[in-house]
Amino acid sequence: MCTAIAHKGKDLLYGFNLDIDPAVWHYAVYKSSSLFAVGITVGKTTYYVHGVNKNGCFGNVPYMNGERLAPPRGMGRARIDLISDRYLRGKYSFETVEKLLCTKAIVNPPAATMHSLIGSGAGELLIVEPGYGWKRVDGPFAVLANFPVLTTLPDYSAPFYGKERYDRAYSVLQEAGEDFSAADALRLLYETRQEGQWATRVSFVYSRNENAVYYFPDGDISRRSRHMFA
Repeated sequence: MCTAIAHKGKDLLYGFNLDIDPAVWHYAVYKSSSLFAVGITVGKTTYYVHGVNKNGCFGNVPYMNGERLAPPRGMGRARIDLISDRYLRGKYSFETVEKLLCTKAIVNPPAATMHSLIGSGAGELLIVEPGYGWKRVDGPFAVLANFPVLTTLPDYSAPFYGKERYDRAYSVLQEAGEDFSAADALRLLYETRQEGQWATRVSFVYSRNENAVYYFPDGDISRRSRHMFA
């Protein structure tokens, strides 16, 4: 599951709802003076897969349900989850990521199908979907849920696609004006939270103007906290 949003107005805002089953994935929130990230631990390795750093680099890899298409393994490929990890850690710049998209076949990790909404501190936006390609987003906002947006599916009714979440977020952001704020983005994430086995465990919004991340656990916006970057 999961929902990713971006909005460019008087403030640059990035937001994310992590919908995850902790019995399936071991996750934790990592905070430092330069990073706010959700890490997923597989074996002995922790990957920073969703988050934002002090430079405003926003990365994430929500599941992309639907047709499972991806380039074959082999030379000249790059894994989408590792791109997000290295981007958040500051090992890749936005320009490096875009160069990889132009020169490598972007593939999924084993046994998972993902896509990504990637944002820069300057508000540049990319959507990346292994098997379907990538594109720059020219408008003032973007949304990802759990179905591919770079192709058209015959049916969007499957509940794990999150089409209702996507439509709600798209509608709000489409109507949002220049004054759309971090508080507005937090309310939108709260409105699109999930319950049950794949409930929303972490919600966060990055504000470039404040150089800070607002976040709350378990879909409970009353427990909102603020993390400042140095």
